Amino acid sequence: MTLNDGKVNFDTENCISCGACLFACPTGGVDKIVPPLRHYRDNTLVMPLSNMAPSVGELLMWHAEYHIRAVEFELALNPGWGMAIATLNIRLKQLKQPLWRIVPPPATAVDKTRRHWLQIDNNSKTGRATQGGRMRRALFQAVSEYQILLDENQCFLCGACARICPESAIELNRESITLKHRSCTGCGCCEAICLSNAIKLEENYECSTTELAVTEVSCSSCHRLFLAWNEQSGQCPICSRHHYGMREA
Repeated sequence: MTLNDGKVNFDTENCISCGACLFACPTGGVDKIVPPLRHYRDNTLVMPLSNMAPSVGELLMWHAEYHIRAVEFELALNPGWGMAIATLNIRLKQLKQPLWRIVPPPATAVDKTRRHWLQIDNNSKTGRATQGGRMRRALFQAVSEYQILLDENQCFLCGACARICPESAIELNRESITLKHRSCTGCGCCEAICLSNAIKLEENYECSTTELAVTEVSCSSCHRLFLAWNEQSGQCPICSRHHYGMREA
């Protein structure tokens, strides 16, 4: 998948349908493939497992949607899955969630030949995790994934970030600007549109909401009302950039 001239190009010939892009996308907007079909029994993912281990994003959805807490496999035969579970548990610890376990398959399910990979417990079910960072944030509302950092010395309160944010994680009114970190999916729209490079996103699992006070003042040059960080602000951002008094009334 590549981005050229503002258009997303999906290379179906090279795609192996691993599903990683489905869970990396902030909005779940990828529609060319579907999430992998996996087998589970009770609270455990069971064989057959995919050759490529799933992403942490997908495993988090299994954790929240299906209440999965373990995976049944032999670590020596599936080192990739072992690394995925270890990485997942680091994230779950940050999210203050129960950790996953690796469960050895029952002796009756182990066949040292290739049939080992084809054997399915008759009591198992199948399912797919819901894709997209937006759904993941909806299921883990108690904690944040990102922190929205706003540099007040750089920001001139134009409101572009609040208007473009697809998750309404930034709200601006006449009295305050509110940063709702727990709603942020890390899409980066606010960073891309900020004219003064005043916004940055960082991974942070301890944030909830930040509210910064603003005030409405009258520009000393054009006399229009504008939002500022304090009442002592003399000129609006537009007039302050006109060094020759072009906007003076």
